[in-house]
Amino acid sequence: MITVGFTLIGRGTWSGGESYLRNMLSVIASELGGKVQAKLFLTPDQHTTVGASFDHMLAAPAIVDERVIGAGLGKRGLIALAGGSDRAFADVVVAQDIDIVFEVAQWFGNRFPLPVISWIPDFQHRRLPHLFPRRAWWRRDLGFRLQTSGNRTIMLSSEDALADCGTFYPASRGKTGVARFAVDLDPGAVMARTEAARRAHGLPERFFFLPNQFWIHKNHGLVVEALRHIDRLGGLGTLPPIILTGRTTDPRDPMLFKRLMDVAQAHRLEGHFRHLGLIPYEDVVALIGATDCLLNPSQFEGWSTTVEEAKSLGAPMLLSDIRLHREQAPDALFFPPDNAEILAQRLLEIGRHPTVLRDSVTVLQGRQRARRRDYAAALLALFEKTKTAAR
Repeated sequence: MITVGFTLIGRGTWSGGESYLRNMLSVIASELGGKVQAKLFLTPDQHTTVGASFDHMLAAPAIVDERVIGAGLGKRGLIALAGGSDRAFADVVVAQDIDIVFEVAQWFGNRFPLPVISWIPDFQHRRLPHLFPRRAWWRRDLGFRLQTSGNRTIMLSSEDALADCGTFYPASRGKTGVARFAVDLDPGAVMARTEAARRAHGLPERFFFLPNQFWIHKNHGLVVEALRHIDRLGGLGTLPPIILTGRTTDPRDPMLFKRLMDVAQAHRLEGHFRHLGLIPYEDVVALIGATDCLLNPSQFEGWSTTVEEAKSLGAPMLLSDIRLHREQAPDALFFPPDNAEILAQRLLEIGRHPTVLRDSVTVLQGRQRARRRDYAAALLALFEKTKTAAR
């Protein structure tokens, strides 16, 4: 049995990171019983706000300790850099008989008493450096240099990220592994809720769905430009609306959401560029199950959760033509992430054709189980590699 210690990814402020952790703990519990045990370390505040929601994924209650606050971050990270270890956090995990510690955007030190796996979600700052303030770019890059040059196993979510890691951080070569995550969904249960979710949000029978946070690299502006082009062609009246969900704040561009919605309103597109706000996750996946097509115009992805959810539910996909999307969903329909006219053409083509029939729930469930088994096998291989290397 390998016991792996985790902290809350994103410290409660990054919904994608928290979702990733939930998926990983779920697959460990369901697929790796008797081989891997997960232990979750939370601050008192985290335990109060989200702790109970993790209980069913853990063999034992989460460990709650004040010393988890700031572990591997800020001053604690600097102390670990200077002294070799975040000793306060080390004392917590060693007392719980942990074999491996999972590290994300943290630095526990190069002489931490236990083996460490560092998950690097993506290398967006290297691919899209113009989207990062200089200080934020260097903070991220120096963190990755520390992790990739240290005595860690580097976990990546795609072959695309693996190639980037070796290119940008050559010291990582030979210390990396890929684990493509699979979401924790039961297609049967989700598909049974699709019509109720559609009606609850007042949506028509046909709609496109774009459930991305309004971050600048998610490229929502291209969709507005595509709708303007369709309007000029006189095709807007027959096009299914584009429905959006997700957080509306991006520290890099705080006015992005307002600017986009103002443009949509000024060109009378708000009926076709409709934001539902932050809705429950159960409704998000149900609407993926109901949509004519999942739309993702992003300029960059590490491993898209929404694409993975669409795969699980058999939803057709219209995706930006980036390397990651080609790897993750090779059967999707693609468009260049900088060409609004081609996106407009793709939207019109899909809108003109009847709704695509989904595969049966039985088929979807079988594929989903296979993806989760593959994910579990990749995680186990990384855990075993890390533990063996530390001997």
